[in-house]
Amino acid sequence: MRKDEQGPSGRPGTSFAEPFAFRARLRRADTRIDFIPVLDMIVIAMLVSLLFTRFVSLPGVRVDLPNTEMRMQHSPQAVAVLTIGNNGMLFFDGAVVNAGTIERGFKRYIESSDRETRVLLIKANYSMEMQDFLRLCELAKAAGFNQVQLAGKKKDTIEELLPPTGPGAGGS
Repeated sequence: MRKDEQGPSGRPGTSFAEPFAFRARLRRADTRIDFIPVLDMIVIAMLVSLLFTRFVSLPGVRVDLPNTEMRMQHSPQAVAVLTIGNNGMLFFDGAVVNAGTIERGFKRYIESSDRETRVLLIKANYSMEMQDFLRLCELAKAAGFNQVQLAGKKKDTIEELLPPTGPGAGGS
């Protein structure tokens, strides 16, 4: 055996720890997984995900509409027509009105009408807000209308109702 293969004590195959018996005193590292810190991390991750998650709740009542080819029957009685144009312009009884003067227009129509049943037909575009529609219904009821009907233009495809997406969709 060569001299460079010998250990520090001059004996072959010995290491630096053998003369002091360090190897006998060394213990193996504990490799068990402690579940308490793991459980703590899971609870913290759950709390963070709950705090920063948006919960989407849809207000209102879900209504399942049936598929039918049934159409409304035309009635011979006259109806008052309220047309909602672009940018919320209101056309009623041959005049352009706004949200502040529509109530007076309704009352004027009711006073000049001699019918028992008074029907208001609202022609709206698809961008009309539901809150605006409900406000118009309340004003019509307060003025003396018995019924409110809603008419709209049917779109050929649903994609026309969806907002534009993709590059350059912002309109700029």
